[in-house]
Amino acid sequence: MGFELWLLKQTSITNITPLIGNINWRGNIDELGDEISFDIAFNDTRHFPKNPCELGDIVILKNDNNEITRGIIVEESKSGRDPIGYVAFDFAFYLNKSNAVYQFKKLSADQCIKKILKDFNIPFGSIASMTTKIDKIFNDKLVSDIIREIIKLEEQKKGVKFLMEMRQGKLYIERQKDLIIKGAFKLFEIGPNIDVTSAISNPMKKRSIGEMINSIQVVSNDKVVFKKENTAMLNKYGRLQKVVTLDENEKLTAKQVAQNELNELSKVVEEVSLDLMGDYRFRAGRLFEVSEPLTGIKGTYLIKDVNHTISNGIHQMSLGLEAR
Repeated sequence: MGFELWLLKQTSITNITPLIGNINWRGNIDELGDEISFDIAFNDTRHFPKNPCELGDIVILKNDNNEITRGIIVEESKSGRDPIGYVAFDFAFYLNKSNAVYQFKKLSADQCIKKILKDFNIPFGSIASMTTKIDKIFNDKLVSDIIREIIKLEEQKKGVKFLMEMRQGKLYIERQKDLIIKGAFKLFEIGPNIDVTSAISNPMKKRSIGEMINSIQVVSNDKVVFKKENTAMLNKYGRLQKVVTLDENEKLTAKQVAQNELNELSKVVEEVSLDLMGDYRFRAGRLFEVSEPLTGIKGTYLIKDVNHTISNGIHQMSLGLEAR
């Protein structure tokens, strides 16, 4: 069956795949939500099908009846008789475009997030247990940034990384380590699955200490209450320090916070880019194991950004990765 694009209106759902040219969808770990872009064939001749798409409509991208992503059409581009271009964002669009004020008083992180999602009518699936008590005012901030900050506070305290992603119109927050994927593609519809790593192209690797932190100072009430260093990294690369500020009632967790921050930041950052045959399960924030001998790429990598393209029936993807 392959890829299909469906258009959802208030009273109908229509398969618009026959009208579609290229389809792209992309995600980035620094953004909440996916972007879908596609072209609709346009012709002003009498018998050519009328363009059914309008701003505010919902499109659903499927592959063999599996929903990949869905989004609300937010942008339309027309130029003469060229195909009409559309851009859609998933429902996290509303969290990225809205500001809010929240004051939480010792409410667990997961309950804070659920309250925000309910306030903005964003459906959610599973939200991982996050028990850190949030006692903080968020004043006129992007809603998506508030959610990220709450998750960051949990990560600092517990040393666990989380992933946010939209699926079938619902927001999920899960432990990142549970989302390691293995990619596959088929050369023809009924052919065998082939590992995507068997056809790597344009591999590039960059290593840098520009983002390294090897010394953590934890401050509370303008006083240093704890300090932790990676001595080996500090002696080799020089002092690269970060200050973490905790409230008075949080300073008892200073040791754990410093250690978790050091575990995350005291490293040589390895960034990788490569092109592969497409697999729709590749999404920003998930983990991917790959080995490429020419560049020395080897290990488990975080998918920082991914760009999928379907053109002439061929699905390809470009990945930006970071070593874990």
